[in-house]
Amino acid sequence: MTTLQKSPDTRSRLLKLAGLAVAGAVVGYVSATLLAEYVILPSPDLLRWSDAVALVVAVMLVAGGVSVLAASRNGRALAAVTSTDEPADPREVRDMRLQGIVLALSGLLLAAPVAAALSGNTAPVMTLIAIAAVFVLHTGLNLSLWRRGDEMIRRVIVESGALAFWIGQAALFGWAVAERLGVAPALTAWDILVVVMGLYLICSAVVGLRRGLS
Repeated sequence: MTTLQKSPDTRSRLLKLAGLAVAGAVVGYVSATLLAEYVILPSPDLLRWSDAVALVVAVMLVAGGVSVLAASRNGRALAAVTSTDEPADPREVRDMRLQGIVLALSGLLLAAPVAAALSGNTAPVMTLIAIAAVFVLHTGLNLSLWRRGDEMIRRVIVESGALAFWIGQAALFGWAVAERLGVAPALTAWDILVVVMGLYLICSAVVGLRRGLS
């Protein structure tokens, strides 16, 4: 009886997640293409597949962060988004804003190396130092979010990381074997990082859906 009652809601959530994923991918692809053509590169042909994927994921992360920040502008707005009766308290609003900032910074960190490397950057060391400083800030905010989050949020973070790790490990093993046997092209550390970030984004959405957070 319980399974039957939850089934329509689960299907609705799956359709919602699929719709958001398709819309996000389309928006991310178009935005990344325009960014590469008019902002980053004199010729989009110089863009590698991993750079294109990085820009798509980065746009999706930034868009997600902006959406979270907009939804957490006040307690009533956050309550409307999360379908709760009572307005969110100041702590919940503050934590949601922190989540939005972390998401946006994740996207910026992923896009920055592509933008810098492909736009003829003449000071790579200074760029690396700047990205490292933002990464330290991002890590500190993530730790703060972990400490302040409730048990559900922590569970989602742990499950998302574990799922991404096991899927990524299996995929990396298969590719590494194929590469060593000479039947697959070699991957760079950047290629692997981009795939891992994209995988983690997908796993977070799936785990959040299962936990009722999507």
